[in-house]
Amino acid sequence: MYKRQPQYRLPKEIVDGEVAQLEKMGIVLKPNTHVGKDISFEEIRKNFDAVALGVGAWVSTGTGCPGEDAEGVLGGIDFLRKVIKKEEVELGDVVAVVGGGNTAMDACRTAIRLGKKVYNIYRRTKDEMPADQIEIDEAEEEGVIFKNLRNPLEIIKDENGHVKQIKLQVMKLGEPDESGRRAPVPVEGETEILDVDNVILAIGQAVDPSGFDGLDLTRKKGFVYDPETFMTSMEGVFAGGDCGNDKISIAVEAIADAVKSVDIIDAYLSGEKIRYRKPYVVERDDIDEKTFEDRERLCRPKMGMLSPEERKDNFKEIVAGYPPADAEYEGSRCLECGCGKYFECKLYDYANQYDVKPDRLAGEINRLEFHDDHPYVVRDPNKCILCGLCVRVCHEVMGVTALGLVKRGFDTTVQPALENPLEQSGCINCGNCISLCPVGALLPKVDHTKPIPLETTPLCTTCTECGVGCQMDLKLNGTKVVGVEPAFGDSNKGLLCVKGKFGYRKLYAEDRLSKPLVRKDGKLVEVSWEEAIDVIASKLSALRDGNEAEAFAAFAGHMVSNEAKFMLNKLVEAVTGKEPEWQETAVFADASTDQGKGAEAICRASGAKAAEGIKVVPMKNSKVLDALKTGKIKSLYLMGENPLDEEKKVDGAEEALKQCDFIVVQDIILNETAKLAHVVLPAAAFAEANGTFTNMEGRVQRIRKAVQAPGVALADSKILGLLLAQLGEKTGLQSAEDVFRALGEKVPAYKDMSYETIEKEGSMLIK
Repeated sequence: MYKRQPQYRLPKEIVDGEVAQLEKMGIVLKPNTHVGKDISFEEIRKNFDAVALGVGAWVSTGTGCPGEDAEGVLGGIDFLRKVIKKEEVELGDVVAVVGGGNTAMDACRTAIRLGKKVYNIYRRTKDEMPADQIEIDEAEEEGVIFKNLRNPLEIIKDENGHVKQIKLQVMKLGEPDESGRRAPVPVEGETEILDVDNVILAIGQAVDPSGFDGLDLTRKKGFVYDPETFMTSMEGVFAGGDCGNDKISIAVEAIADAVKSVDIIDAYLSGEKIRYRKPYVVERDDIDEKTFEDRERLCRPKMGMLSPEERKDNFKEIVAGYPPADAEYEGSRCLECGCGKYFECKLYDYANQYDVKPDRLAGEINRLEFHDDHPYVVRDPNKCILCGLCVRVCHEVMGVTALGLVKRGFDTTVQPALENPLEQSGCINCGNCISLCPVGALLPKVDHTKPIPLETTPLCTTCTECGVGCQMDLKLNGTKVVGVEPAFGDSNKGLLCVKGKFGYRKLYAEDRLSKPLVRKDGKLVEVSWEEAIDVIASKLSALRDGNEAEAFAAFAGHMVSNEAKFMLNKLVEAVTGKEPEWQETAVFADASTDQGKGAEAICRASGAKAAEGIKVVPMKNSKVLDALKTGKIKSLYLMGENPLDEEKKVDGAEEALKQCDFIVVQDIILNETAKLAHVVLPAAAFAEANGTFTNMEGRVQRIRKAVQAPGVALADSKILGLLLAQLGEKTGLQSAEDVFRALGEKVPAYKDMSYETIEKEGSMLIK
């Protein structure tokens, strides 16, 4: 790509950036190393257990007409390479380029930029040219003269053996050939002669096999290899792309060969020989333009580009690219159709594992019309294989009858109760049916921009939404959490409720906090961490030094980690001079909510019960309101606690908060309580920080960091560490693990625990 794509089309800076990425991945590049000259093929084979050849096809081929040996005749690839490498190229004023592909267009347009008059000679019409239409159009705009239905008969030399003219046979289109294109046939007696100084042949390419002695070659001197193993005639030597089996094509075909062969070569290195087989997937032939008649047709934003006059005498990049807004708009389009279960579909796995041949069992297929607009579930009964797992988990485990088997025999389907929409069937939105569905009949309604199949990696962590403390796998794609699946923990036995399954969405909420806020002139404005911490420290210091420490109260929400609670205790001690008692508390949603119903079902299934000494409280708690109303509490620090949340809100809460002199909210979103605060601190969410969580059984489990917090948001314990330092309390605790170690030294129940032992055991019960 680097040596054959002109600068105006593929700037070398782009290629350099891509190469740099490869080097960052650990790939060692050896440029300017010629096999057969700088290093022998035999030496490469001795030094490596497997060798993959992807040397391409860099030799330009000719037409076979008389005069091709004349001086001034160049190959298209050779010409482009010399120009790109800024080597001397002797061109006269008039150049003829023979060929109709993209290489020919590149040669034409490059010669135009060198100030030459350029003819393009092609034996068919423009409609049959294999080059991209935009390349043809832009070449014509820049001044290339197209001589279609012409074929070289002879390159005529002058007395010095240099190109002087080219004689062309006039052609016409006959019957279609094997490729479907109409075959060009000569028009008898009609020729044309053009005066030219150079002829550039861009009609094809061939492989240069020199330096690779011992390999079997094709008739056209490409490397012979097995198309199912990519192995050449030499053990441990593989080939693909343009250099093998005479299948010279475009770059994406070579990339496809790399994708197919990589698993084969990897298996070979492990002592196993496997063959490539095209995966079996369901293919539909009933989709055409009419399928999308109900969709609005939208045009792409127009991309800025240089005019022909601006571009034809230089090698500047033609296309300006999209401005950010247009780029985001284009990038938001799907551009891919496919089942969201593709990477996890058990039917797909089994079909390929057992090499199915479904055509022999082809027959009538039920196509069901349905409409179901559920807030969390995408249901497609046409993909259902009637395994019944969704029905069983819904009824037998969760105690709900939202789904059932309807009708009998061939007409059997899984439908919501009374064939109503799923949302109206008593569904509690737990999503366990989705997790058990082996195919794409039940999928989560995703909130990422493109609802396409995504390959994910799991990271096990603990759900902190309530006191059950379910284990779950975060599904990671790149740097983003794109879903959640239940994991098999002692507390939940592979089940989740609605908050566990779909609570991850709050990581990407529109009102997510990313910078500290301080109220100035009645409005919350963004400030630095230094300023926000200084404002809080000044207020708390004034309380402490003014003997008003009793007017300070701090509350930690049920979702925060043990480490954050421990650091909040230290803050209270620093302000009041009294060490708060460590108390284990498990919080539950109201039993009438979907979360509450789900949590109860999970506890029934796992046998989880509250341990002695652990206080179980509902989310609604009004004990602090009277103190706020009477002025007993003047400064309030709320960490992950939102008294105005709909599930927690009690009468009079908002009025009580408004009477408080100073409120600090440390949370992940700008909730209703935060909007009343004087300082708002952006905290990392459960998937953005390390820590531990203790559930109602006294079971301590790990919370694991999966992704980065947005903006400058920090982990709760880190924020409190900064505030303590500003108050003159140097804790020396640098990490969450340091804090947990300090917790173990202070609280006897955690004495024998460490991150290492919890990792080893999976979970540990407090004593």
